[in-house]
Amino acid sequence: MDEEGLREGSRFGIGGRREWLRSVLVIVEITVSVVLLVSAGVLIRSLWRVQAIDPGFRADSVLTIQTWLPMPRYAFNAARTTLYTEILSNVRALPGISNAAYISSVPMGQGGGGIWPVTGTGNKDNERDSSGIKNVGMRLISSGYFETMHIPLIAGRDIRESDDIGAQPVAVISESFAQRYWPNQDPLGRKFRFAIEHFPFAEQERIVVGVAGDVRFRGLERPSEPQVYLSYRQLPDRTSTFYAPRALIVRSFGDAFTSAPAIRQIIKKADPEIPVTDVQPLRSVVDLQTAPRSTQVRILFSFAALSLLLAGIGIYGLLSFAVGQRSPEFGLRIALGAQSSDILTMVLREGAWLAAIGATLGLLLSYLAVRSMQSLLFGIDPFDPATVSIAGVVAFTMALSGSFLPALRAMRTDPTTVIRME
Repeated sequence: MDEEGLREGSRFGIGGRREWLRSVLVIVEITVSVVLLVSAGVLIRSLWRVQAIDPGFRADSVLTIQTWLPMPRYAFNAARTTLYTEILSNVRALPGISNAAYISSVPMGQGGGGIWPVTGTGNKDNERDSSGIKNVGMRLISSGYFETMHIPLIAGRDIRESDDIGAQPVAVISESFAQRYWPNQDPLGRKFRFAIEHFPFAEQERIVVGVAGDVRFRGLERPSEPQVYLSYRQLPDRTSTFYAPRALIVRSFGDAFTSAPAIRQIIKKADPEIPVTDVQPLRSVVDLQTAPRSTQVRILFSFAALSLLLAGIGIYGLLSFAVGQRSPEFGLRIALGAQSSDILTMVLREGAWLAAIGATLGLLLSYLAVRSMQSLLFGIDPFDPATVSIAGVVAFTMALSGSFLPALRAMRTDPTTVIRME
């Protein structure tokens, strides 16, 4: 009896009319699995790329504390200087504390800081572009800020305690500031000012005393504008008090959070009316930048895993039913001399065929799906070959694994029992 005769002799085949709907359902499940796997895969790759970005500082073992200064009492330079000096000296004296400093706004934290236009650099071409005056970020800091944050000083010096209201106005600039306004030149000793009229603090000519590494203040995925760091001691009375440093940065040798109660007491002792808020590790602030991506990955990966499981179960159910219906065919084949391995290969081939169709359709549809979410990707091609290949292999393997138990059952068909039942 030939192959066609054997199939006609069986009650149903996996490709028969009563099985087409089951087959289509399995193919759909595999297709959806591949689409979800590819989507989750490219998001995971994007997440890894974002997490690998150097923010320009070391966030581990750093505690951030917001200390909002009551006004108008701290509208005066002398009052702020006395407060900051007392708090910083006492915090630095705590056991396990490496260093501490103040800044007007934490990198990647709430309130990105002031954005100011710059002029007087002597490089008119670089002060303006097609959109107008170029802007820079401005931060007021205390001495020791760069050391506390582990921001490298590329040239020059840090802000000092001697940089007070009576001294020459100074600034530490970021590396990108130097490259923009004085490319291929030594920026130390050069002068500039902020381009805001009728604002004495902004109009002061400042001399560059140091160059610090770039920091991503606006987030891991957004390069920040060039930065200017000024001494908080040079902020005049009743001037831009909203820029006065309010973020206390504390670096410890171990777990930064263990020192929080002692730091609270120091601040309370210095001034009981100062509210202390947002006590959190700087690592949490940085990790918050990737939180939305992590949530997207978890959701998509969960759906992909569920879809894979359903695809495996679907193939298992479909082939189990088909094997049961084709038992007479398998029994007759074995009686005519077919090897068990031939039966095993036959059933696996049918499962592989469904898996291949579903995986192929899934790869085609995943291209459209990933293209639609291109705005969520970072530093990765929408149709990343490695991600697509891994997703296709995983989905195909998972779907095919559902074929093994039915194939083993078909291979163990007893021809005598089956023929007697027929």
